[in-house]
Amino acid sequence: MDMKINLKTIFYFTIVSFFFIGSNCDNLLQPTGGSVEGTWELVKMEGNLQDICLGEIATLSGGTATLQCPGKTPIVRQYTYQDNILTYTSTGISYDVSFFTDNSGIKMKLQGRGIERVLTYLKKSN
Repeated sequence: MDMKINLKTIFYFTIVSFFFIGSNCDNLLQPTGGSVEGTWELVKMEGNLQDICLGEIATLSGGTATLQCPGKTPIVRQYTYQDNILTYTSTGISYDVSFFTDNSGIKMKLQGRGIERVLTYLKKSN
Protein backbone atom coordinates (compact mmCIF):
# COMPACT_ATOMS: atom_id res chain seq x y z
CA MET A 1 0.00 0.00 0.00
CA ASP A 2 2.81 2.46 0.85
CA MET A 3 4.47 1.74 -2.47
CA LYS A 4 1.24 2.51 -4.31
CA ILE A 5 0.86 5.85 -2.53
CA ASN A 6 4.47 6.79 -3.20
CA LEU A 7 4.13 6.02 -6.91
CA LYS A 8 0.94 8.09 -7.10
CA THR A 9 2.65 10.97 -5.30
CA ILE A 10 5.67 10.82 -7.57
CA PHE A 11 3.40 10.67 -10.62
CA TYR A 12 1.37 13.65 -9.37
CA PHE A 13 4.43 15.82 -8.73
CA THR A 14 5.89 14.85 -12.09
CA ILE A 15 2.74 15.94 -13.90
CA VAL A 16 2.52 19.20 -11.92
CA SER A 17 6.19 19.98 -12.63
CA PHE A 18 5.49 19.95 -16.40
CA PHE A 19 3.37 23.09 -15.96
CA PHE A 20 6.29 24.93 -14.39
CA ILE A 21 8.87 23.62 -16.85
CA GLY A 22 6.66 24.37 -19.86
CA SER A 23 5.95 27.91 -18.73
CA ASN A 24 9.59 28.87 -19.34
CA CYS A 25 9.82 27.56 -22.92
CA ASP A 26 8.76 30.90 -24.42
CA ASN A 27 11.50 32.67 -22.45
CA LEU A 28 14.08 30.33 -23.93
CA LEU A 29 12.83 30.91 -27.46
CA GLN A 30 12.08 34.64 -27.09
CA PRO A 31 14.20 36.12 -24.31
CA THR A 32 12.63 39.18 -22.69
CA GLY A 33 15.36 40.23 -20.32
CA GLY A 34 18.68 41.76 -21.13
CA SER A 35 20.82 44.81 -20.83
CA VAL A 36 20.40 47.99 -22.83
CA GLU A 37 24.08 48.72 -22.34
CA GLY A 38 26.26 48.47 -25.40
CA THR A 39 26.34 49.82 -28.94
CA TRP A 40 23.17 49.46 -31.03
CA GLU A 41 22.24 50.38 -34.61
CA LEU A 42 18.70 51.52 -35.43
CA VAL A 43 17.43 49.16 -38.15
CA LYS A 44 13.66 49.78 -38.11
CA MET A 45 11.31 52.66 -37.17
CA GLU A 46 7.53 52.58 -36.95
CA GLY A 47 4.93 55.12 -35.84
CA ASN A 48 4.96 58.87 -35.25
CA LEU A 49 7.50 61.44 -34.08
CA GLN A 50 10.37 60.19 -36.19
CA ASP A 51 13.03 62.69 -35.20
CA ILE A 52 15.82 60.15 -35.54
CA CYS A 53 17.28 58.34 -38.53
CA LEU A 54 17.78 54.78 -39.68
CA GLY A 55 21.37 53.82 -39.08
CA GLU A 56 21.56 55.84 -35.87
CA ILE A 57 24.20 54.44 -33.54
CA ALA A 58 23.12 54.44 -29.90
CA THR A 59 25.79 53.78 -27.30
CA LEU A 60 24.29 53.26 -23.84
CA SER A 61 26.52 52.97 -20.81
CA GLY A 62 26.11 53.79 -17.13
CA GLY A 63 23.05 56.01 -17.56
CA THR A 64 24.46 58.02 -20.48
CA ALA A 65 23.30 57.51 -24.06
CA THR A 66 25.23 58.87 -27.03
CA LEU A 67 22.98 58.97 -30.10
CA GLN A 68 24.50 59.68 -33.50
CA CYS A 69 22.98 59.66 -36.95
CA PRO A 70 25.48 59.01 -39.76
CA GLY A 71 27.34 62.22 -40.62
CA LYS A 72 25.69 64.20 -37.80
CA THR A 73 26.87 65.56 -34.45
CA PRO A 74 26.27 63.13 -31.56
CA ILE A 75 23.59 63.92 -28.98
CA VAL A 76 24.15 62.92 -25.36
CA ARG A 77 21.15 62.04 -23.17
CA GLN A 78 20.86 60.70 -19.63
CA TYR A 79 18.66 57.64 -19.18
CA THR A 80 17.36 55.24 -16.57
CA TYR A 81 16.59 51.58 -17.15
CA GLN A 82 14.48 49.70 -14.63
CA ASP A 83 11.88 46.93 -14.87
CA ASN A 84 12.32 46.77 -18.67
CA ILE A 85 11.50 50.48 -19.06
CA LEU A 86 14.02 52.84 -20.64
CA THR A 87 13.42 56.52 -19.86
CA TYR A 88 15.36 59.46 -21.26
CA THR A 89 15.35 61.73 -18.22
CA SER A 90 15.70 65.09 -20.00
CA THR A 91 12.70 64.50 -22.29
CA GLY A 92 10.66 62.14 -20.12
CA ILE A 93 10.10 59.84 -23.10
CA SER A 94 9.85 56.21 -21.99
CA TYR A 95 9.93 52.89 -23.82
CA ASP A 96 9.00 49.35 -22.91
CA VAL A 97 12.07 47.30 -23.78
CA SER A 98 12.18 43.73 -25.06
CA PHE A 99 14.94 41.68 -26.61
CA PHE A 100 14.88 38.99 -29.28
CA THR A 101 17.25 37.20 -31.59
CA ASP A 102 16.87 36.63 -35.32
CA ASN A 103 19.23 35.70 -38.18
CA SER A 104 21.01 39.06 -37.99
CA GLY A 105 21.71 38.90 -34.23
CA ILE A 106 20.43 40.25 -30.93
CA LYS A 107 17.81 42.97 -31.25
CA MET A 108 16.26 45.41 -28.82
CA LYS A 109 12.72 46.62 -29.43
CA LEU A 110 11.61 49.91 -27.87
CA GLN A 111 7.83 50.37 -27.72
CA GLY A 112 6.92 53.99 -26.93
CA ARG A 113 4.90 54.65 -23.79
CA GLY A 114 2.31 57.31 -24.51
CA ILE A 115 3.66 57.86 -28.02
CA GLU A 116 3.14 55.85 -31.19
CA ARG A 117 6.72 54.83 -31.83
CA VAL A 118 8.47 51.49 -32.14
CA LEU A 119 12.23 51.40 -32.62
CA THR A 120 14.24 48.25 -33.33
CA TYR A 121 17.98 48.23 -32.74
CA LEU A 122 20.58 45.61 -33.69
CA LYS A 123 23.33 44.96 -31.14
CA LYS A 124 26.74 45.92 -32.49
CA SER A 125 28.91 45.37 -29.37
CA ASN A 126 28.88 45.35 -25.57
